[in-house]
Amino acid sequence: MSKAKALEIRKHWEENGTKQLKMSKRPSCDLSDGVLKSDFELAQNIQKRMSHLAEVLALLHKIYFENTELYGDKFLAFVGNEVVREWPWKDFPFISEKALELLEQSENYKDISGKLPFEVKDKNTREAFKSLRYEHWTPISFFRDVFHSHEPIDKSTYYHLLVSFYRVVWITQEEDSQLNKMHRSWRPSNTYEQLGIKIVSHDVWAAINKEKT
Repeated sequence: MSKAKALEIRKHWEENGTKQLKMSKRPSCDLSDGVLKSDFELAQNIQKRMSHLAEVLALLHKIYFENTELYGDKFLAFVGNEVVREWPWKDFPFISEKALELLEQSENYKDISGKLPFEVKDKNTREAFKSLRYEHWTPISFFRDVFHSHEPIDKSTYYHLLVSFYRVVWITQEEDSQLNKMHRSWRPSNTYEQLGIKIVSHDVWAAINKEKT
């Protein structure tokens, strides 16, 4: 690659125009004839996305560690808020037992495990969402802090950090208040258990959390 190639790429863009992005629905890999694939197939796709994210984190960690003063803490904020939080289509939402009890009071409730908020169309269920909180089981700050508290780690380790500790869950407002009272941005892995917050298990998670080297 060269400067000439860079100019060629720019010219191609000017001649062909910009791509119109479609971000309001799942990527085609998650669909079959426009219908959402099975939870197992979705889990396999999430597993691949986690692997890709792990690869990116390993590279960014190496770049950061070469000279931590080059970017400062802004780099850490970027890793947490833009890379980990915004990495697309990696969420498989879980739900607490108390949140499920609340949702089941809604008329015609159907299981929302694994469904992203925008995919839940039932009006009564969406109304019940107002009494819930959608949160990260492990604070995003954990993944950010790995960069400054450890020397560069490999893709495999990052992959296991993600599948073991990255998770989004629906919880009640009361449960959310309990968490914020004790641990908002720093949270031991047994905090949910200590507070009596029980998460409904899902068989398909085994496909994501399967041992991988």
